[in-house]
Amino acid sequence: MAEERENGVQVVGTTTNYRRNIIATIVIAAVIVAVILCVVFFWFGINSGTRHAMREAKDIRIAMKMKAVEQYGLGGTLYQPLAKNGMTKGMEAELLKMADADGEIVLQAWDAENNDPVAFTFQKDRYIIIFKKQSDGTSTWKGYYTLKLLEYE
Repeated sequence: MAEERENGVQVVGTTTNYRRNIIATIVIAAVIVAVILCVVFFWFGINSGTRHAMREAKDIRIAMKMKAVEQYGLGGTLYQPLAKNGMTKGMEAELLKMADADGEIVLQAWDAENNDPVAFTFQKDRYIIIFKKQSDGTSTWKGYYTLKLLEYE
């Protein structure tokens, strides 16, 4: 909608349209910045929670090693492969108390020769930490954040 003025200059738009476009641009930029800030905030929150759960899992591994030495001295073991959590009765509560942690531990594999955990998982709230000892002696720690999508009852 081009208009011509009396002096021959062509006008493309009006000041009202120009202001509307500036306001729309500012609103779109503000929404984009808000979305980016929300994503960064949630990422830092999840990352912080995973690191906290990882620290507790590492403390649990140390507690397992200490408790394994104690059990060895008593002529037993903490590993019970037929149990639901892979440990003797009451051992999970003792390990959580020793490590000053809360959550669930599932001991999946135990090295009886070295009296050392080979694989276990630790779940705290929505965070899952998986520990595995490799055949070359190195350890891998993986942290996950779970998101419940469906629930059937």
